[in-house]
Amino acid sequence: MKATLWLIEDDPLWAELVSAKLSEKFTIQHFPTVSAAIEAARTGSLPKYILLDYHLPDKPGIELLKALKKHENPDHPPYVIMLSAQEDVQTAADTFTYGAYDYVVKGDHVWERLKIAFRNIGKQEALRSEVIELRVRVRRSQILVGAIVLLAAMLMLAIYVQLCPDNRLWKWDPLGVGQKPPCAPIQ
Repeated sequence: MKATLWLIEDDPLWAELVSAKLSEKFTIQHFPTVSAAIEAARTGSLPKYILLDYHLPDKPGIELLKALKKHENPDHPPYVIMLSAQEDVQTAADTFTYGAYDYVVKGDHVWERLKIAFRNIGKQEALRSEVIELRVRVRRSQILVGAIVLLAAMLMLAIYVQLCPDNRLWKWDPLGVGQKPPCAPIQ
């Protein structure tokens, strides 16, 4: 099953090019304005990927990033790749501040840059899955160690009760600082 990709782009030629180039891997939903994408985010679920033009007729693309911050699931935010004809470093930095994953300048190398961005997303997803798996393994190990410690304590208590049936437990040194139990055999 193909992942959903939102394309927020007002230029019909770019929208058609992106759709033609990426429709093999993604189910593409096209929105010509930020307002249309915000409305879709309010009424439905967010996609995994968003290609977002920086300059749109109704609002700048950053406005969608701001709106997504309020809507998104913190565990699985969409990967937003900004597409812009603008090569300004400050503009790119601003988009990262608001949660963009990457910033790709429209031009000669746009397809290679998009390919790299999607490959990096795949690597990040693989690492995220590995971290989750490792956390589960650590948690299982912690539970196992806790169970072993509890079992050892119960075994020590059972041995003590067998050795000293007439004495109260609180007279013995439970921390093991060197005192013998009150009923220890005399040697």
